[in-house]
Amino acid sequence: MIAAYELSPREADVTRLVAAGLATRDTAARLHLSPHTVRDHIKAIFDKVGVTTRGELVAKLFVEYTEPLAAENTVRVFGDPITL
Repeated sequence: MIAAYELSPREADVTRLVAAGLATRDTAARLHLSPHTVRDHIKAIFDKVGVTTRGELVAKLFVEYTEPLAAENTVRVFGDPITL
């Protein structure tokens, strides 16, 4: 997803935490950023991915990356696909 949507490394970090369900304030604390900066990153991520809500982002991640891997009996360990 990072390469497909040209996310910066920081945007990728924010995306992972959003997908894990963290709130803006918690994401900011975890990444040592201000909540305002996290909101700016989220806006940029939404624009790049073509979504408007966190739920849409997570759904898109699932449909484009998790579901196809599950259909192939493949899992990701630290980002690398492994076929079962």
